[in-house]
Amino acid sequence: MKTLGIIAFVSLFAILSLGNINRNELNEVALVYAIGIDREADNYVVSLQVINPQPPNSPSDKLPVVVYDTEAKSMGKAIEMVSRKISRQLSPAQVQLIIIGESVAETIGVNGVLNYILREPGLSSMLDILITKDINAGDALKVIPHMEDIPGSEIVKTLENTEENWGSHQRILPTQLKADILSRGVEAIIPTIVLIGDKKVAEEKGNLESIAPKAYLELSGLTVMNEDKRSGWLNDNQSRSYYLIKGTLKNSYFSSYCSDQKEEFGLTIIHSKTSIHGKVNNGIPKFKIKVDLIGDLDELNCEMDITKPEEIKKIETLMKKDIEASLKDLITQSQTLNCDFIGFGDILRIDDKSNWKKYEKLWQKEIFAKSQYEITANVTVRNYGDINISD
Repeated sequence: MKTLGIIAFVSLFAILSLGNINRNELNEVALVYAIGIDREADNYVVSLQVINPQPPNSPSDKLPVVVYDTEAKSMGKAIEMVSRKISRQLSPAQVQLIIIGESVAETIGVNGVLNYILREPGLSSMLDILITKDINAGDALKVIPHMEDIPGSEIVKTLENTEENWGSHQRILPTQLKADILSRGVEAIIPTIVLIGDKKVAEEKGNLESIAPKAYLELSGLTVMNEDKRSGWLNDNQSRSYYLIKGTLKNSYFSSYCSDQKEEFGLTIIHSKTSIHGKVNNGIPKFKIKVDLIGDLDELNCEMDITKPEEIKKIETLMKKDIEASLKDLITQSQTLNCDFIGFGDILRIDDKSNWKKYEKLWQKEIFAKSQYEITANVTVRNYGDINISD
């Protein structure tokens, strides 16, 4: 039955997909920008965010998108039902975003959805995937944005911004997500989106009339998967630590308490490097984790004279301890969930192949939680500008 559903979905979207669209055809198609997928009882609830055509250089009261919801036993059937509601032919070639509802991740899992995406020739392999928390995927697509015209575009650009500048979220492509789900040495991680404020207000045009938005979408941590189902959630600090330990952190900002534990200082991280090595010793997998960070001192609320080298050393030591503690917290969380989303199994597979072959099948269930870790962080303050003494 699942196979028939996949075939129906692929066949339908293959028919609907138009590939390259010329100017004349634009008047005949409905461009799908984002897709939301939820689960209700035994049915899929599919939401398509379709760009609302507007005459060029012509003011209009119409919203830039329309969201169509349908419910059916299969995604293919749901898509077909959407096509009955609109006067134009659906084109999925422009889809930039897939939002998977937590109801899918907690019940049947995301593997089926991924199979649909990867088998559909009309969809790009470079689209972004998110999971919702405390909101349906379809409702997330209906939140009216403040900065962009198209809701899906605001979500995609927010994800790009946080990846480049803050480090708490990074985009994951369908192929990488599928590979992580199938791997025995690492579990998958998916960026998570939440709604701040009231859902009803978020969907009303009046929400745009307030300088301070009363409702909006926000990226919030990462969803941890166990195989293809939701296992847990990481907050923003843990998410940043995750990308740091994975060695993929770009620019970011770290803050730490001064010696008095009252005020804080902050570093903008401009470079980071992580190395992890593992080996089985006396039947226990042991890992050594080393993290090197270079940052600029951007804020100092501590009473210290940083023209003195020993004071800079204090700042580096305080930040070092905080980072080591945050990495320890992340590993503890992964072992509590009994879910190796960091990928220590993959490290062992490379560094200690013979023992990995012994432990591979039992890694997630028994061995991983018993593993031991040694964490070392090195922090270097490169620049501190005109910051001197804080009173």
